[in-house]
Amino acid sequence: MEPRVIELEAHLKNIRKDMDAVRGDVKSIKHRLAYSVGGTAVVLGLLAWIANSRFDQVVTLLAH
Repeated sequence: MEPRVIELEAHLKNIRKDMDAVRGDVKSIKHRLAYSVGGTAVVLGLLAWIANSRFDQVVTLLAH
């Protein structure tokens, strides 16, 4: 084969490897983001529940 064709094939292999790495990174970021959002929702839910159950005390603390 011509050297240019061999060189193009090598470049395509490298591009495919890089694209696979990017796909893996994006998947990892999506999972981390999903866990972060879930954890934040749980924490906010707990804080809202505590604030709702202790509403009188929260209002008293904020008033002083």
